[in-house]
Amino acid sequence: NQEKVKKLSNIAIAAASVVAMGSCKKFLNQPPLSQGETSNYYKSGKDMNAAIAGVYSALQTQMLGDGTSKYGGNFNYWGEGRADNFERSGYPNTTITELALNGLTAGNSATDWSGLYQVINRANYCIKYFPRIPALDNTVTPTVLANAMAQVYAVRALSYFYIVRLWGDPVVWTDPYEDISQPSARPRTAAATVLDTVVIADLQKAYGLITKNATPNVYNVGEAAISAMLADAYMWKKDYPNAVTWIGNVFKAKGPTGAVYTGTSGANLEPISTWKNLFVAPYASIESIWSINWDQAYNGCACLPVGIAKSNSPVSVDSLFKATWRVNTKIDQRLVKSIDTLGGNGHDNIVPKFYNIAGNAVPTGTGAPDAQQYNVYPVMYRLGDIYLLYAEALNKLGDPTNALKYLNYVRVRAGVAAYLATDPAVTGTANLENAILDERHFELFGEGKRWFDLVRTDHVKQVLDPVLKIRQVRFGSPATGFDPGPNNGKYLWPLHRDVLTANKIISQNKDY
Repeated sequence: NQEKVKKLSNIAIAAASVVAMGSCKKFLNQPPLSQGETSNYYKSGKDMNAAIAGVYSALQTQMLGDGTSKYGGNFNYWGEGRADNFERSGYPNTTITELALNGLTAGNSATDWSGLYQVINRANYCIKYFPRIPALDNTVTPTVLANAMAQVYAVRALSYFYIVRLWGDPVVWTDPYEDISQPSARPRTAAATVLDTVVIADLQKAYGLITKNATPNVYNVGEAAISAMLADAYMWKKDYPNAVTWIGNVFKAKGPTGAVYTGTSGANLEPISTWKNLFVAPYASIESIWSINWDQAYNGCACLPVGIAKSNSPVSVDSLFKATWRVNTKIDQRLVKSIDTLGGNGHDNIVPKFYNIAGNAVPTGTGAPDAQQYNVYPVMYRLGDIYLLYAEALNKLGDPTNALKYLNYVRVRAGVAAYLATDPAVTGTANLENAILDERHFELFGEGKRWFDLVRTDHVKQVLDPVLKIRQVRFGSPATGFDPGPNNGKYLWPLHRDVLTANKIISQNKDY
């Protein structure tokens, strides 16, 4: 099946390489792709399934690496590399050094958006050609077609959502690039426009198409995943009423075990005794919404920047964060399931959260587990994440009572005492928001959320200033803290130089 996927994805891969950087380098003596192999595909349900698998495969590769690149993958770099979860270890590479010190350059490999355009272009092929398949294969019913279209619309939307949050204004492609004789360089479109007319519009189409009240495959986008993405997009817009509406739609949907999420109590969350199922067996968790499936037998090593390894990782858990969390070692039961609580001697760069291994004190050096022997299932969305987003939105809407209730559902599940309404830490809108963000920090550690949380809530400088000053002194630089640039322009990432070389009509983000 893997070989089938590869063959049926060739046309999308070829075109994706053309538009990956928002432009192309012309191929010589090649006929337009529209006159070539495209007509040989998208004729049957098998072709449809293979093409959908190709879309997911491209997304998986963007998140976790190509299976051959050690410490590859943007899942952690994009969502946490610039925040306060991880820092460079004693064996750093350029990527994490720049991220950890928030000194990004246009040569940093994590600043390249090309792979997301590969995902987008594969999705564009599906969106264009899937509707013709029912006329050629009567097993592709309207329902089958609708669910297929929903998935590719949603993955395309998520890809643009990453671009909007990281780089700002995208180059927009909503049709496949099929004819290399046509111009490929396009200007950028305002991020706010793309968020509304592409990200949210695609997700709303997807929600309208997806079958409701169905038990989803946890590795595919389903009803709850689409609703969660819409809630996330509206939270980014600070449109809290719409975010609450879509969180309500998450609660109405079924999870991969067949149970409705409901969202009425802490009992709807995975019990702490089996909490790690969210990461090593997401199909068996009542809390799972959507996870990435990385099978090492087919995909190679999912060598997360911080995970388990026999050799030295370039990344380690931030020392300040680790010290803060270790204060609650005997209380917070997530801690020992997430990081190696021992200090030094190679333990600071080990995060067993996503690995099905026993214990939290993981052997290091030659005795360490081999990451290449494990499948990895990074979480894109889960109910604990949604509970805390709900608490944040309710707090913004002037409902601290229910905001605190959903915050406490997550805390109590972890073994941490519930806040009382009279606790100074949650008194007032600002304090309650800080408490919710702190809880997200612990609950979602390693899940690619922290940087986006800080940007969304305008907490970047507040949180990172003291952290960066410590790092800067440690690495021999002046303790200047975080420089947000004019109008917070450095919240954005620079465009990789290869992107600018390939598309001559776009320019670098101005703060770079």
